[in-house]
Amino acid sequence: MASGLDLFESRIDHIDFADGVVKIHFSHAYIRKVKGKLGTTPDTAWSREAELVLRETAVSNPLPSFPNTIVEGFLEVGGIRHEVIPLPFVRKVGARLYLQFAGGAELEIVGEKPIVELLGAPIYLGELS
Repeated sequence: MASGLDLFESRIDHIDFADGVVKIHFSHAYIRKVKGKLGTTPDTAWSREAELVLRETAVSNPLPSFPNTIVEGFLEVGGIRHEVIPLPFVRKVGARLYLQFAGGAELEIVGEKPIVELLGAPIYLGELS
């Protein structure tokens, strides 16, 4: 079964910066699970706490206020834009994260070696068609 973190409607409650490492904490990561390939079959929706980590980072915008809900965004890795980030996700190359939040604030972070870590227990939200 394939799963992915859908950035749309996911919620970030804080972002931590330390020694060139950014940790983006999702209090609600909107997770899609499918029996086939992501985006091709009806799926189920889940909520789960998660963290996206980027190393050797540069941030181009001031941080918006948190908590905040994502209305548009992508993680670009190796020339591929992921609006739904496949899970598990560990890459050893450069990445660019772009997020637009409710209210219009934007955030762009460029870094290396993106990793998505799922935390806590998943919460079932329902079937999607």
